[in-house]
Amino acid sequence: MTKPSTIEYAASPCGKKGAPTPAEDYLCQVNNHVSCGACCGLYNVPVASRNALVQILKARSEQFEATPRTVDAIFQFKHQVEMREVQNRPMPDFHHCPFLGLIGPAHTTTGCLLHPQAAGNNGMDFRSVSYYGGMTCHIYFCPSSRLLPLRYKQIVRSVLDDWYLYGLIVTETRLLMALFEELEDRMNRPLYAEDFTTHRTCREALKYLFLLRVSWPFRSPDNHRLVNYFFNDHLYSRPAIQSPSNGESISRYRKILQELETDPTSEHTLRLAEVYLDDRFKMVQHALETA
Repeated sequence: MTKPSTIEYAASPCGKKGAPTPAEDYLCQVNNHVSCGACCGLYNVPVASRNALVQILKARSEQFEATPRTVDAIFQFKHQVEMREVQNRPMPDFHHCPFLGLIGPAHTTTGCLLHPQAAGNNGMDFRSVSYYGGMTCHIYFCPSSRLLPLRYKQIVRSVLDDWYLYGLIVTETRLLMALFEELEDRMNRPLYAEDFTTHRTCREALKYLFLLRVSWPFRSPDNHRLVNYFFNDHLYSRPAIQSPSNGESISRYRKILQELETDPTSEHTLRLAEVYLDDRFKMVQHALETA
């Protein structure tokens, strides 16, 4: 992963880096079911399906519960996790933290096992033993926390009810901007959380649109990774989408297709991808118009 000196930090309303992010901008721990560990490399694993991640995180949490809270024991825990788990990362230079686990009373969210509020830590902050140390954990916030309009952040936080899809989509700043701008263009008005929280059909239609992040069928067959690298050094930038035929204009969905890592093998495939997107957008639009 990029070194701490090159990653982006959240700015407070007064503009000072490292100050607490406002509550309405906070995206990390939302409620007892929704949280995000993407900046800790959560999805940077060979198989990033929900079931695979649950198995990994659950095993860590159970092991850490029995780990004495001493520096030596915590380092031994880290060593055992790294020996047990496959270390072949889709993005080798993006650090995956072995101290990510399932947290909360019922282990229903993902988070930091070293955090002072985590079970068994008795208010002690052990994050200094992690790869980046405690200070980075204190002051780093993903670009979405400051670049996404407040209404978009509120929609994402209120619509999703599970950490897995939430963590995959909330850090997709460019993709979310493009999706919401398309929807607002179709509706000819801004969208707000109330548009979705008060109508189940609207909420489910938007979740179905977000699921494209997981199930997009127009990626290259060799591209199985779901991890998104959103830091500002552009170490793993997504390549620009190219039209399969010279002289043929690219889709108006260019930005969305690029962020979904589309690999159009032919002009026909590109048109199919457009229709696929159209269907999902129309579903949300119809739900909003008939709510």
